[in-house]
Amino acid sequence: MTVVTFVGNNVMKKEIIYTDKTDEEIYYFLCDAKTKEEAFRALYARHKARIYGYCRKIVGTAAADDMLQETFLRFLTSTHRDKPMNHVLGYLMTIARNLCLNYKENHERQNVHIEDINEIPMPTSVESMHTSHDLRKAIDSALDLLQDEYREAVWLQIYSGMSYQEIAETTGNPVSTVRNRIVRAKTKLRGLLAPYFEELKD
Repeated sequence: MTVVTFVGNNVMKKEIIYTDKTDEEIYYFLCDAKTKEEAFRALYARHKARIYGYCRKIVGTAAADDMLQETFLRFLTSTHRDKPMNHVLGYLMTIARNLCLNYKENHERQNVHIEDINEIPMPTSVESMHTSHDLRKAIDSALDLLQDEYREAVWLQIYSGMSYQEIAETTGNPVSTVRNRIVRAKTKLRGLLAPYFEELKD
């Protein structure tokens, strides 16, 4: 939608409404110098939470914000009208993934073993178990205990809403590999979270 403001017989301002546009439509405006800034802001507002969440899961909270900013900066500098763009979120995730992997290569991450089940916070009551904060905290802790490739795959599916095919394109793995990793990740998560729910029965 485009909103045009009139004063008398003169057109004063043409404002593009991005909320009803697809990512790919906004990308078209991103490639135009006249609408580049507003289009970028629209895409940033739409996807920053997902990109940040992904980065935080891969490199940790301390480095996540830097990865987020660098992802969008590289995205912005790579835009071109002649460059086809069929999946903006997938492209952003690919940039974020490459940045995070490079960061991890240069900053050794302390491995957390799957057996470290005590790291998952337990609820103090039935009421607290049902609060979104406590449940999310438990799930986040369980995700942190997964191997990197499992955590990445299941996070992209659950929190970014990406399909097996989109995850495969983002990570550069076959669809069958992605599917197997997600199935295994969810199985491990169920096992890790079991004590969280069993605690309520005692």
